[in-house]
Amino acid sequence: MKVVTVKTLEGKIRYYLNDDEGNPIQPVVKYLRFKDNSGYARNTLRLQCFHLKHYFTYLKESGKAYEDATIDDLAGFLAWLKNPDILKKVVQIRFEPDHQPQTINAVIDTVVSFYDYLLRHEGMENRLSEMLVKFVRDPGKNYRSFLHGIAENRMVKSHILKLPVPRMKIRTISKKDAVVLLDACTNLRDYFLLYLLFETGIRIGEALSLWLEDFDMGGLTITLHDRGELENLAEIKTVSSPRKLDCTQELMDLFSGYVCEYHTAEIQTNHVFLKLRGDHAGEAMDYVDVDNLFRTLRKKTEIYVTPHMFRHTSLSLLYSAGWDPEMLKERAGHKNIYTTLDTYVHPSDEEVAEAFHKASESLKMSSTGREADQ
Repeated sequence: MKVVTVKTLEGKIRYYLNDDEGNPIQPVVKYLRFKDNSGYARNTLRLQCFHLKHYFTYLKESGKAYEDATIDDLAGFLAWLKNPDILKKVVQIRFEPDHQPQTINAVIDTVVSFYDYLLRHEGMENRLSEMLVKFVRDPGKNYRSFLHGIAENRMVKSHILKLPVPRMKIRTISKKDAVVLLDACTNLRDYFLLYLLFETGIRIGEALSLWLEDFDMGGLTITLHDRGELENLAEIKTVSSPRKLDCTQELMDLFSGYVCEYHTAEIQTNHVFLKLRGDHAGEAMDYVDVDNLFRTLRKKTEIYVTPHMFRHTSLSLLYSAGWDPEMLKERAGHKNIYTTLDTYVHPSDEEVAEAFHKASESLKMSSTGREADQ
């Protein structure tokens, strides 16, 4: 199985799945085309193509056709994702699963969506997607709406093959390490990019999507627009991503200095971030450039950092400063407040320790009977 990358007549990058003989797997091609026409982002299409590659690889190893798959086969696929050697005669002992629970759940979601498409659009007799789906009245979320307990709760779709996901602590960096990383930058573009990510908490794709006119220097705001898939493959992630962000004068001063230095008369693009060297110097910066930058910074500073860790750090600092979840949701560009609550609205270890020390006096016991006996 191989995921193939192609460029469409419109110049867009898209993906399809080939079998081992090099032939496109038509149900997957049709499914991905449907998702593309429905407005799904390029990265989502790419991930779903890889998810279905895993599934069709499993079907081949188990000698099954996708039309004949049953619930037991999907459960076997889940186990295979944990340990791909499970179908072999000699099974290697694994102390850690090959994929994390959240990744496995995402793959299963794609497979269920694939079968749902086949059911609705191809008239497939195998009603596997209906068998796997269940509806629950209370999804177990922390957040409760204003009318919770008064209005009838809406049923929420879920599926039965869902692994429990342990709460993962988000990875952030300290302000001290952020300063070290900024000092390690060798040019104003990289320094400005890191400063922007730290202050605004925007996604790296949103940063690469910025145009010069998105910066309002007088109003100290940055406006994120959904312009679709751009020349550097950057795009806005969700319908809630377009938004206006307040920023500091320091950030605007950096922007002004950066534009004066790099956006000369020869530059033909209005993308903010540019390639600085090589045959494509002056073109829009892309994900590969960002990856190379962060690889260099990690090697130079010995600090493990990713672009998304700047986002987590920025939003966590705003929560610690007293921001309400609703404001944090708007700043983050989250579609659902549950995402904001589950990710950021949690006390840190330091906050828990400080609260314990403040309350520790109330936990101390008076002299016990044993002390009296002594």
